[in-house]
Amino acid sequence: MLLRRLSRHIGEQNWLAVVLDFFIVVLGVFIGVQLGNWNSALADRAAYEDALERYRAELAINLETLETENANIMLGLEVVRDGIDALQSCEDSEEATDAVNRSINLALGTFGISVRDSALRELTTSPRLLALKADDERRRLSDTAHIVDVYSREAGFIEIIPLEKRLQDNALISVGKPVTVQTTYFGQDFSRVNRMLQLAVPVSIACADNALIKDLYTWERWQSAQPAVGRILAERFQADLDWLAARS
Repeated sequence: MLLRRLSRHIGEQNWLAVVLDFFIVVLGVFIGVQLGNWNSALADRAAYEDALERYRAELAINLETLETENANIMLGLEVVRDGIDALQSCEDSEEATDAVNRSINLALGTFGISVRDSALRELTTSPRLLALKADDERRRLSDTAHIVDVYSREAGFIEIIPLEKRLQDNALISVGKPVTVQTTYFGQDFSRVNRMLQLAVPVSIACADNALIKDLYTWERWQSAQPAVGRILAERFQADLDWLAARS
């Protein structure tokens, strides 16, 4: 309708009407573009706030996970340290033998740290979301992502290195009778029948085996660093959680 009227006014050489019609067309296009940009900005802001909410939930889960993992690591360290002490005592007693056997079986595995970071990665890599952040928010989240990268890598080394040598390969260790192991993983029951390892010789003989003591020492040395890594991550996650609470 507007274009037909504009054509008629041009044909009638009604230049004032042509200018007014042209102005109306340009204004309509301008308003349409501005409305589109406004809606897009609103959608981007909503996406950013949604990502922050997901990050808030992610932080809460990570803090809970780190607390549980730290408690498990501390218990594991206590078991292995008791085993090393029993070996170094060279005492042939039931208590010493049990302590060494417990430490051997626990040291077959390691404790690790795993954190969720999908929301954090989106906030620090999405060009759409990066454009919405103030400089201080961008720096904070970027620093957190860097800390997660560095300490997750450190946690990986701490978890893997003690497993490079297998305790069951030691000639002084034998395979015992099967027992039922009760355990859960992410809320699922993973109870199973397993064969436990045990000393094949008295503690007074095993204590002379330098390889066995060093293997347990390697486990203790590396795994004892895991709580510090978990604490650093937990402190950063708590700081970000406090920041989000203050921002609301």
